[in-house]
Amino acid sequence: MKEDISLEEQVERIRRKRAQRYDGSKVRTILNMLFLVLAAIGLAMYFFGGENHVPALFVIAAGMLFKMVEFILRFL
Repeated sequence: MKEDISLEEQVERIRRKRAQRYDGSKVRTILNMLFLVLAAIGLAMYFFGGENHVPALFVIAAGMLFKMVEFILRFL
């Protein structure tokens, strides 16, 4: 017959299991920093780049792609 496991042992088992899971916080931080840099560059290009705003919008859109990936990784 199996003995009952104490509460401390159960908590320690849960902690070990959680520690083995993938922690994506570093990846999310890098993706968020890329988003912020591309957004700042895109805004600077938009306001100081002259009449053609299309390249600036592409840079901002690339930054938004990084932000969407970061947002999805938050829930995985």
